Amino acid sequence: MLTRPTGAVVLNDDTRHRYRLAFDADSAELYHRMRPGYQAEILDFLTQTPAGFAVDLGAGTGLFATQLLNASWDVLAIDPAANMLQVLKNDHPQVTTVVSRVEDFDTAHYLGQAQLVVSAQAWHWVDTEIGCQKVTELLAPDGVFGVVHHQIDTTNDWVLRLCKIMHSGDVHAVDLPPKVTDAFQTPVGKWWHWKQHLTVEQVHELMMTRAFYLRTSDKQRQRMHNNLQWYLVEHLGYAPDATIDIPYVTAAWRIPPVRLGA
Repeated sequence: MLTRPTGAVVLNDDTRHRYRLAFDADSAELYHRMRPGYQAEILDFLTQTPAGFAVDLGAGTGLFATQLLNASWDVLAIDPAANMLQVLKNDHPQVTTVVSRVEDFDTAHYLGQAQLVVSAQAWHWVDTEIGCQKVTELLAPDGVFGVVHHQIDTTNDWVLRLCKIMHSGDVHAVDLPPKVTDAFQTPVGKWWHWKQHLTVEQVHELMMTRAFYLRTSDKQRQRMHNNLQWYLVEHLGYAPDATIDIPYVTAAWRIPPVRLGA
């Protein structure tokens, strides 16, 4: 019997390190092409301030940074994978990029400057205590912290089984707020339901961007492709050129800091 996730992904330091290494590979262009972008309304939900300076923690290839830039924000993008940041830099040369883990980032030049610090599809990679300290150092007096994540909607059994075949480890209880320290107020969430339209081949490519796939052996990867092909074509009956509607839910959390004396 298939079981649905009830908690968030919990990663220790060793696991975080191994997964980060997996993304620092030749998969950045594929990641950027296959991973979905973000709804423009998310930014409106996170902050009501005029466009200013934003810090994107775990920016990757710039999927969320693109929304910030489209809304005229100045962006500092931080990520430990240089090749992923290069994709962002190629598309948006005006962005300042820093190759660093969030935990190691030196905030000295940006203390109290950010009207928005955001982590999209990346906060689970960050040590909560250290990450929250970095965020509080970066935020301006009127600034706000935002955490955003996509996940495949596993309320249908066929989708849950698909996620298990693809080892989609970012699937968890969608209404569970992100972990933060007591330096922040209670997170306020909002959700968007939508679908990604992919061919069978593109579902294989989406699987190829998952951390588990990137760090596992060639033998295991081939087994995953075989299982996925059987599931989509033989079990579910999709033609190779058919369009598969993959349901998603995007959660965004607005998390203001605790303001002393407020």
